Amino acid sequence: MSYCNNFFEDLSRIIQRENDSAVSRLILGWHASCILTDDGRLGIGFVPDSRLEPHTSRPVHTNSLLTSTLKELAGLYVSPFPQEFAAASAACSVLVPFADEGGQYLDAVMTCARGDRVAVLGYERDLVPFIRDWGWRAAFFDDRYAGRQDCFSQAEFSRAVLQAEWVWLSPEAIRDRWLLSTQSILREKKGCFLQGPGIPAIPEAFSRLGVTHLVVPTGDDAEKIEAHISAGGSAWLCEALRWRVFRALNA
Repeated sequence: MSYCNNFFEDLSRIIQRENDSAVSRLILGWHASCILTDDGRLGIGFVPDSRLEPHTSRPVHTNSLLTSTLKELAGLYVSPFPQEFAAASAACSVLVPFADEGGQYLDAVMTCARGDRVAVLGYERDLVPFIRDWGWRAAFFDDRYAGRQDCFSQAEFSRAVLQAEWVWLSPEAIRDRWLLSTQSILREKKGCFLQGPGIPAIPEAFSRLGVTHLVVPTGDDAEKIEAHISAGGSAWLCEALRWRVFRALNA
């Protein structure tokens, strides 16, 4: 059995070793989610884009989210529903967090793919300026913006990955299972970036899937972060967050 079939099981075992807590606040914003726990922990999650998939609220999901503990929410990381995945990814980042002072600054990776072809899944307006400033030969694949400069249909992404030296993925690649079926392709690349928020700090698990770099926001000013996300802000533009790059184990 390939490792991708065991990814969620391994994540579940890691989560179960962590300290559970009641959830004091759960915020599902336009561009990110946020969880604050009764014991003072903070986590930031990924909210799928409503232009790709309408955010339809389901009463059974909402009622379950409001009564779940941190670990119960994290168990929904397998869910394809945007509402549940947004809450689960925030819970996972609480339970298995990256160190605030670890990793490298985002700009430290700018030279690694310069001159190479980079296939980017998703056209994220707040990320695109970084990639362009780095001088990367990036092609973006996103049905929302197909036709813009260097942006193409997502149906062409799988072919582009085969031709590219580097790959950049959003957490959508976990939710739609793309990442879990392509580790043999990704291992042939010079590297693969998996971007958060909502990525748990289990680099060894992602490394087995072919990921070499994990890009996540860190910060501990819960009041400012919560206010920003509650107002519909992007994690890329929150002054209280620092984007860091962590190497996956054995990468």
